[in-house]
Amino acid sequence: MAELISSTEKKLRFLGMLWLFSLGFFLWGVATVELKIFPYQVIKSTYKEIEAFVKGDPADNRPIWKRYWTQVTVYPFAFDITPKPFPVEINLSPVDTTAYEGPEIKYLDKNQYYSDSNLNGYFLIYGSFAFENSNWGAILISTGGQVLRGWPIKPDNFDYKLAHIGMAVSENGNIATNTNGVLSSYSWCGNKDWEAEWKKQPERYSHDHVKGYDYHHDISFYDGKFYTFRGPVILSIDETTGKVVDRIHVLDMIRWAREQDLAIFDARFTRYYKANELDLNKFAEIAVSDPFHFNKVDVLSRELAPSFDGFEEGDMLVSMRELNLVFVMRPKESKILWYRYGLTSRQHDATFQRGYIAVFDNNPFSNSGRSPRIMRLEINDHSRSVLFDLRKWGAKNMQVKGNFELDDDTHILMFSDDDNGRAVIGDLSGRPMFVFENSVDQKKNLELRNITYITPEKFEKWSSHCK
Repeated sequence: MAELISSTEKKLRFLGMLWLFSLGFFLWGVATVELKIFPYQVIKSTYKEIEAFVKGDPADNRPIWKRYWTQVTVYPFAFDITPKPFPVEINLSPVDTTAYEGPEIKYLDKNQYYSDSNLNGYFLIYGSFAFENSNWGAILISTGGQVLRGWPIKPDNFDYKLAHIGMAVSENGNIATNTNGVLSSYSWCGNKDWEAEWKKQPERYSHDHVKGYDYHHDISFYDGKFYTFRGPVILSIDETTGKVVDRIHVLDMIRWAREQDLAIFDARFTRYYKANELDLNKFAEIAVSDPFHFNKVDVLSRELAPSFDGFEEGDMLVSMRELNLVFVMRPKESKILWYRYGLTSRQHDATFQRGYIAVFDNNPFSNSGRSPRIMRLEINDHSRSVLFDLRKWGAKNMQVKGNFELDDDTHILMFSDDDNGRAVIGDLSGRPMFVFENSVDQKKNLELRNITYITPEKFEKWSSHCK
């Protein structure tokens, strides 16, 4: 009996010591992170990566198991969603893949479409497709439902698993996206022309943090250059080489505004700051992690400039989501020309139209519930009007993404419903003219990001170089 008690005591002592050791190790780990004691500097980058993965990106609402699976393999359903039914009665048909040219896309024949016979042309659609080596890419589909081309898009180096909403097509048919946070360009014939400089950093920051290093959000094209963002910087990128032509830092914009006695950028700082603190190192200490959230820059074209009093070709329209702010600036004169604050909520895709500005207003905090819409902002007064309520086409969420195209001549609107994996084209009365469902089975779609119209003339011109 004494031997049994002695043996039990030894086991209890061992378990007690093990428990104390484990508790001590746990407390040391907490202190390491909270107090940044040894070995915090050694494990900091790994800890930050694990922490960021567990928290996830605000734009990524997938469960953690699906995010993990995406880390270790190209899982074709990594970005699947359960779509809500389209609220307008239409007859969907399977797409025609018999003329498809490009890398294999699994489940492509499951895609569905609806088309009005009055439409003629093509749509370039960017989003998640089941390519062999990539979850992201683009397809070209005719208004008759023929899928003709496919572009798998995947940078050589990246650490962001999602695809930003940006896609732009140049006058030469080059396709640029910010897939995985890296700006890259593909020829119309399918070759990767270039990939912008990108290097992983020890710590990951929000998109427009002063130390942010990803290329992000929307892209526009004008006069041989793509315009987009890297961190809190507006970049213009040469279409042919992928080299930076010019850059405008948010600190420059703040200086310009202050010289005009404007405080339109000052809402999201942790304390008052002086002019001499407008440098990269000091600014990181006084701003919250995502102070502005740039998501669109549009350049006023030669064609549209005459329709605006006080604006001229080359002026830039910029959207900042976190400030509910859209503004126009003239970089060559270091001036803010026009701004509107609070007329839209968490907006995207501010765009120069003919004599007015149109905005994708995500509008998630409305008293009537989330109600994304396309808004018209007037230039000469503070009036606004709703061009189209996107709930008519089934968009009832759209909190963190959104883009559209609107033709002022035909009044045809197109937009990508990211939350339903659906692209819709129709007139402002609400009549759908083309609908694309990115289906993989009867109950699942894959996410979409963007859609743009390609005229028959451009299709013929660009495709002639691929034969």
